[in-house]
Amino acid sequence: MDFKRVYYASKTYYILAVVAVVLLIFTTVMAYNQVMRMQKSAEMVTHSVHIYNHLNMLTAHYTQADSEAFKKRLINPENSKFSIENYQAEGRAILDSLAVLVHANATQTDRLNKLETKFQKLYKQLKALDNTLPGNDTLNFNIQKTLIGATLFEIRQIKNSMLEEEQTLMAQRKVSYASSKSLAPLILLSVALIALTVFVLAFIKISRNKTRIRQSENFLKNVLGTTDNVINFYTPLYNNKQEITDFKINYANACNRDYFGLEPDDMIGKTVLTVFPTLKDSPNFNKLVSCFVSKEKVKFQSKLFMNNSLMWFETLVTPLSEGILVTARNTTAEEEAKAVQISLKKRLENQNLKLLDNRALLSNIFKSISHIVMHLKSIRDADGKIKDFLILFVNDRINPVTGEIPEDLKNKTVSAVYPEIFKSHVYNHLVQAIETNKTITYNVPYTKNNKTHWFSATAIKLGDGVTITLRETTEEKEKSDELTKLNEQLVIRNSILTDAESIAKIGSFLWYVDSDNTELSQNFYNILEVNPSTYQPTLKNFRNFVHPDDLALYDEKVALSVTGRVSNEYIYRIITNSGTVKYVKSNAQFIEKNGTKFIIGVVQDVTATIKADEELRKSNLELRQINAELDSFNRAASHDLQEPLRKIQLFISRIEDLETQKLSERTRVYFDKVKKAAARMQGLINNLLTYSRIDSSQSDLEPVNLNVVLDKVLEDLAPDIKEAQATVQVSKLPEIRGVFFQMEQLFSNLISNAIKYRRLTETLQITVAAQRVSNTEIPEDLRLHNTSYYKILVKDNGIGFKAQYADKIFEVFQRLHQKNEYSGTGIGLAICKKIVENHQGYIYAVGEEGVGSQFCIYIPIY
Repeated sequence: MDFKRVYYASKTYYILAVVAVVLLIFTTVMAYNQVMRMQKSAEMVTHSVHIYNHLNMLTAHYTQADSEAFKKRLINPENSKFSIENYQAEGRAILDSLAVLVHANATQTDRLNKLETKFQKLYKQLKALDNTLPGNDTLNFNIQKTLIGATLFEIRQIKNSMLEEEQTLMAQRKVSYASSKSLAPLILLSVALIALTVFVLAFIKISRNKTRIRQSENFLKNVLGTTDNVINFYTPLYNNKQEITDFKINYANACNRDYFGLEPDDMIGKTVLTVFPTLKDSPNFNKLVSCFVSKEKVKFQSKLFMNNSLMWFETLVTPLSEGILVTARNTTAEEEAKAVQISLKKRLENQNLKLLDNRALLSNIFKSISHIVMHLKSIRDADGKIKDFLILFVNDRINPVTGEIPEDLKNKTVSAVYPEIFKSHVYNHLVQAIETNKTITYNVPYTKNNKTHWFSATAIKLGDGVTITLRETTEEKEKSDELTKLNEQLVIRNSILTDAESIAKIGSFLWYVDSDNTELSQNFYNILEVNPSTYQPTLKNFRNFVHPDDLALYDEKVALSVTGRVSNEYIYRIITNSGTVKYVKSNAQFIEKNGTKFIIGVVQDVTATIKADEELRKSNLELRQINAELDSFNRAASHDLQEPLRKIQLFISRIEDLETQKLSERTRVYFDKVKKAAARMQGLINNLLTYSRIDSSQSDLEPVNLNVVLDKVLEDLAPDIKEAQATVQVSKLPEIRGVFFQMEQLFSNLISNAIKYRRLTETLQITVAAQRVSNTEIPEDLRLHNTSYYKILVKDNGIGFKAQYADKIFEVFQRLHQKNEYSGTGIGLAICKKIVENHQGYIYAVGEEGVGSQFCIYIPIY
């Protein structure tokens, strides 16, 4: 270790001074505490003496009650009341004083409380004695005296206990006081010796520092004499208003002779404006004044014409306690080098004109971008490894991005403010920039309000820290991603455009209005059935292809596009180069840009579409005829088909009533099958009619309270519910726009299904509930378009079904069980689906075999 360097270092003496002051303060505090302990011990002894005195006063007080003289005064009718009241007041005062003295001692306080009780008892006995005259009732008088004596004995016992306690405390306090009194002189002597030692050491240090200051002054004079800078020291001169009017030159080095031709000795004692008259009324003189007044350094450039040449100086003005120190550095060589550099720059400018033009736009963009600038200081562990950063600076541009106030971030650690950087690559980039002293550039995302912002960051080492510049590139990244996507899409579109035009029979064109030049796509030529190499694409030439009967329409639309500058879509006929008549649909748009007028558009061969429309019209006529036939069938099913069925059921009923007993066992079995088949046929026809009569139009929609609908359904199904011993739980249902009897049919079918397909081993539980949902809460695969819906659930714990049959159960005549297992026609759920779709809703089922089923219905809210 370099002990000599440590010895001469000022930091060493600062540390020793701090240690000496701390030691002196410590010993002084010890002495003060010792004196305070001695004072406290003395106070405690005095406190015990006060208690002794009050106990003695208390003894004298209660002793009076035992004296014959007091008793004689007591039995004197003229002054007994006065004596007892004064006596009691005297005792109360002594007890109150004792209570104040012993309040910190719980044991003595408890004893004093007992003592007060005894004195109250004594006063009562004295009053009783006062009311008993010895001549009239000698026996009672003597009894009262005996009781007073017993009470006085108890008071005496308690007082003696308190006295013994105080004697013990007095002994302890005397010992403590004696100890404190013996230590106090030693501690005071120690404080004095330490103070003397600090004084001697300080004196030695001051003496040595004075010697070193003299040496430093001589060294400074040598430095000032050999430096290349002009160094002068000025003190201010004031007028009557205490305003600085000039400066007195107190010191000037030899450089004044070299640069200005002025002798330093001749300058000392003169004023600045006398030696340098060019400073009068100059801004540089005001800077000298400002430096001394504000006590802040001032730096400025100045130029002087000296010795027939122009000289440049960089002046630094430093405020001192009594004046200002002016240091002027000759920068003439640097300025001349700058002039040469400017000359070279001008020659380079001519060569870089194109480069500057290209950079102009980029420069303007950079000027319009606001950057976030942060400076972080490294926090290292014992091994010198960076473990965290301290935020020393951040500019105001961070507020619009994160909402944070720069002042609130300063002097906080990065781990407390941005802990996420330690989990990403950002921390490694910052460490790399500091450890390698290289500029690191990286991209970093920042998420705010569920939106990700991207920043381009540059990290540059500064000291033992890093300066980070963040530039938001979110828009650039989005545009870049969008451009990449658009380029990909453009490649795909260009690749399929030709095929698409050919498949769709579309051709595109671009017509320049003023020059009548036209550009056509390949498929346009194909539609016209012409060769591009032999056909001149102009509006006039194309007009020759237009069918004569459609020329008026064509000319009208073209004129409207040019003069009205509007988009037009119309259909007309053309006659191709081979003589084929085609229908084409044209759509054009007028555009004017940079003084150029042109029309862009497409032409589609819609000949097949026109023919298809004609075929569709014929198909619609046939469909109307088929619908009429279906209506006839519905009427036949309603009347003609049911008439023979009703007769069959009638004859079955009569045979059952009259001939059942005459039938054999086998014949009864066949008869039951016929009866069930007729009933099933009746149900099938009814369900088919119900299914066919559900109209998809919404003209008859009206407000329907689903609570009323469900109550009616439950009332109709009450016998079946009771027979199945089922429980139905219903929450409040909404009011919708619908058809009452259809919603009744919907709930009836769903609840009937739940009863039919129940498990016999468990009690059937049916739940009907509803809630309002937005379309964002509905699964995307349903593709519902209304803003909000009512979601209605009908759930049971029946036999359920397998997941693969979730769609099949809604088809007509689809059954998952045999007819002999469960009755039914297989149309009930198909009717439910048609009813829901008629209300512009959706229904689906979720089931698990052996667990139960759940039907979910979405009805739109209008």
